[in-house]
Amino acid sequence: MKKATKIIASVAAVAVAGGVATALVNAWGDNAGGRTTYTVADINAGKLGNKIVFNSIKDSNDNLSQKNKDAGVVLPLTDERQFVGARVDDGTNAGKNNQWYTTSINVEEGKTYLVRLYYHNNNPNGEKAVAKDVTTSFSLGTVVSTEQRVDGYITSSNATPSKYWDSVSFKSTDGRKFYLDYVEGSAYLENNGVAVKGLTLSDSIVTSGVKVGYSALDGNVPGCYKYAGYVTIKVKPVFESSEIEKTVRSVTNNDTKFAENVTAKIGDTVEYQIKYTNKNATSVKNVIISDSLPAGMTYVKGSTVLYNANHKAGAKVNDDTIVTDGINIGDYAVNANAYVRFRATVTDNKLVCGTNRIVNWAKATNAVGTTTNVKAFAVQDSADVIVEKECKQVEPETCDGVGLWKGNKYPKGDSRCVEQKEPETCDGVGIYKGNKYPKGDSRCSAQTEPKTCKGVGAYAGNTYTEGDVRCKEQEEPKTCEGVGAYKGNIYPEGDVRCTEKEEPKTCEGVGVYQGNVYAEGDSRCVAQTEPETCEGKGVYAGNTYAKGDSRCEDKFVEPVKTLPNTGVASIAASGVIGLGSIITAGGYYVNSRKQLKK
Repeated sequence: MKKATKIIASVAAVAVAGGVATALVNAWGDNAGGRTTYTVADINAGKLGNKIVFNSIKDSNDNLSQKNKDAGVVLPLTDERQFVGARVDDGTNAGKNNQWYTTSINVEEGKTYLVRLYYHNNNPNGEKAVAKDVTTSFSLGTVVSTEQRVDGYITSSNATPSKYWDSVSFKSTDGRKFYLDYVEGSAYLENNGVAVKGLTLSDSIVTSGVKVGYSALDGNVPGCYKYAGYVTIKVKPVFESSEIEKTVRSVTNNDTKFAENVTAKIGDTVEYQIKYTNKNATSVKNVIISDSLPAGMTYVKGSTVLYNANHKAGAKVNDDTIVTDGINIGDYAVNANAYVRFRATVTDNKLVCGTNRIVNWAKATNAVGTTTNVKAFAVQDSADVIVEKECKQVEPETCDGVGLWKGNKYPKGDSRCVEQKEPETCDGVGIYKGNKYPKGDSRCSAQTEPKTCKGVGAYAGNTYTEGDVRCKEQEEPKTCEGVGAYKGNIYPEGDVRCTEKEEPKTCEGVGVYQGNVYAEGDSRCVAQTEPETCEGKGVYAGNTYAKGDSRCEDKFVEPVKTLPNTGVASIAASGVIGLGSIITAGGYYVNSRKQLKK
C-alpha cells in the first residue's frame, strides 16, 4: 500500500524567560556572549568584588582543601555553566551520587525522566550580595522529531549577565519520532531555606517561568553555596503511533473494493475512505478527521458516514465539514480504529486535455500532551483519481489573403485578407508641380504671396514684409547746439550742454580776505567788528584787554594803622609752611611796608 505519512505538530507558543528561542540555543550560554569563569579560590580572593554573577565557577574537586576532602565535600558542579541535566525517574534518589546526563540521554517508551536545573549566586558576600528577581524556567521542544532538547533558563535583574541558559538532549534509539510531554504538577524546588523539605512550584515553570528564593519565593537569592538551589521537572516521551490510510472506489462503476487510486470520467462519482487507527501506548481524545478536496472534485453534500465500534452499521454525519474544518470522531483506546467515508463528483474544473491525476489528502489529528507543550499529532495519507479528458481540436477560422497575399490562408480578421485602399492624393503646385502628395498636403495648394513693402532711405531698392520699419521714412532726431565750452557741437534736443550756464553770484572778501572772490553770502565778505577793549591798570598797565576785564580797574587798598603780624620770623616760627611760602610771605611783608610809607 502506498503510504505517505507526514507528521505535523500543532503547537502552542512557549514563552521563555529571556526570550531565547529553543531552536537557536546550543548548550550553555548567556546574554553577554560568554561569561568569565572562576575557581573557588578566585571567588574567595574577592575577584568578583560587588558583582553578582550566576553559575560561573569552573573548578576541580582536587583543588578543595584537605579538610573539605576529609569531610566528603564535593562541588555540586565542576562546571556550573552546564547546569541542566537529566536522568531516568526510577523512584530512587542517591543524592550526590545520582548520575545526571548534562549533554544527552537516550529515551525509551513508557519511562519518565527528571530534568534538573541548578542555580548559584557566585558572589561570596551572602546577604550583602542579594540577586534580585531570580526566575527559572524550562522550554520543551515543540516539533515532533527523533531528538528533543530541553532548555533551562536563569534570569536576574541585577546580575551580570542577566540571562543564562543550558540544555540537555533526549534522543530516540529506534528512529521513531516523539515529543516530550511535561508532567503537570511535577515542578519542584530544593534548597536550604524555604524549600529545605522540597516545595512544589507552579506549572508556569514551562511557560513564563517561576521566581525562586531562599527565605521565600520572592526572587531574592543571596550569594554563596549556602543559598544555591535545584529546580526539577518531569517529562515523558510520547512516540508517533497514530496511523491513517486513504483509499477510493468508483460509485459510478459499482466498485466494491477500495484502492489507492481509481480511473474515472468527468461526471463520475467516487467514494473516499479514511481509516484511522490509534497506535499510541495510551488512549487518545478528540480525533479530528479532515480532507483537502482538490480542484476537479466536488463534495456530495450529506454523504459523510462514520464507522467505529459504536457505529458498526455507520452513522451519518450531520454536517459537511469533512472537507473544511474536519469532523471530530471522538476518543479511541489503544489499537481502536474508525472509518470515515464520503463521496465526490469529478468536475471539469481546471482539468487539462489528456490524463489528470487528482491527488486527495486526508489528515487525522489527535490531541496529546498538555496545554504547555505539543497540542496534537497529525498524520496524513492520499488517494488518487485518474481522469482522462478528451478535447476536440477546433479548427481556427481563417480568411483568404488578397492582393500580394492572394492564395494564402490567414487567421480570421488578419489585415492581409482585407483589400488595401489606395491612398487619396493631390497634385503639387508651384515648384512641386508634377508630383503627387497625400490628400491635403500643403504642397498641393497655391501659396499666397506675402504682402510686402519697399524699403526707403538706406534700405531703398529692397523689399520687406509689409509693416517693416525699414519701409518707413525715418524722422531726423531733434537737436540743439552746444553753448559755452560745447559751442560748435550738435546734441539731442534738451541736452544740458545746449543751455547757457548762469554765473554764480559772488562777493568781495574784506579784511584779511580782501582781494579774493567768494560765493555770495560768504562770511569772509563781511567786515568784522573790532571788539571793544580797555587798558590794563596797575601791574597790567600797558596791556589791552576785553572791555569790562577786571584787570582794567584801579585797585585801592585801605591803609592800616598797625602792622599785620606777618613777619618772616613769626611765619618761619610756625614751622608749618615750606621755604617757597616763606619767600612769598617775605615779599608780601616788604610790599606792605612800602604801601605804608606812601
